Amino acid sequence: MEKAVIRRLTTLCIVCGLVCLVLLGVAGFRDTNREWKYYQEDYRQKLLGKVGRDKNPAMYQRIVQMKPELKQVVVGEWQTVDRCVTCHISIEDPLFAQAAQPLKTHPHPELLKQHPVEKFGCTICHGGQGLATTYYGSSHETIHNWPVTLVSKGLMQSRCGYCHKDFEAIKADKLIQGRALFQELHCAGCHQINGQGGAVGPDLSGFADKDPSNFPMENLKGSRSKQNWVIEHFSDPQRVSPGSSMRAYAMSERQVEALASYVLSLNQREFTRKYTPKLSAGFVPPRVDTVLPEPGLNSSQAEPDVKKELRL
Repeated sequence: MEKAVIRRLTTLCIVCGLVCLVLLGVAGFRDTNREWKYYQEDYRQKLLGKVGRDKNPAMYQRIVQMKPELKQVVVGEWQTVDRCVTCHISIEDPLFAQAAQPLKTHPHPELLKQHPVEKFGCTICHGGQGLATTYYGSSHETIHNWPVTLVSKGLMQSRCGYCHKDFEAIKADKLIQGRALFQELHCAGCHQINGQGGAVGPDLSGFADKDPSNFPMENLKGSRSKQNWVIEHFSDPQRVSPGSSMRAYAMSERQVEALASYVLSLNQREFTRKYTPKLSAGFVPPRVDTVLPEPGLNSSQAEPDVKKELRL
């Protein structure tokens, strides 16, 4: 009996040992086949072709000796770690201006001069999950329960508004238009921003900081992200939030993006001076509860409409 038990235990130990060896082998294989390693090797090979051994022998040799490595930027101000440059390794390399992603140079190098990657990282402006090193994991597509998916091109200016409050100074046309729409549509009749406006609807002061779990996603037609929720909610509030008292306004796609960009820029974070742009002399933030007449109406025509709107 004892011999039979010993044989079984021995067999079990051998099987467990073999399983551990297989798992170690799989782990080693996966580690050598990381997605980002292929991107870095592709960058190295293409860079060798662009530099050439005869043009610059010293640089060519340094490129030959390049080894794959994780690259990251720690931004303590935002309590975030960005590893985006692990894949976007040539983000500041002008030789790759015409390359395909993820090796393509940033399309606006002038912005990188004012927002250097080593200081700002990438997710401050682009959203996404900075710690990830895969296409899916970094939230290029919507990740369930990840608060900030990669910001779409149409809403990119919403991130500018996190730090820049003088929209005119940076020529943020969508933020300017979105703030004007907030006034023209009399949104402050129901919503407050920094103590300005009504209290019928939710306070929007820190809207950018709200977690996506606060938003009902079950009625969305598109991706289940906070960005898309705002877009669809402005287009059809009754469908997205049944029972909502908010009206549906006839807005173009650009107007919806502009208003969404403005609302998604509203945060109450306070940053240190190095992340806070200097405001122009005499800058006074426009009041959001100032009622603007709708285009095409004079003041005598606009007043009754304003009162009507505020009663709804």
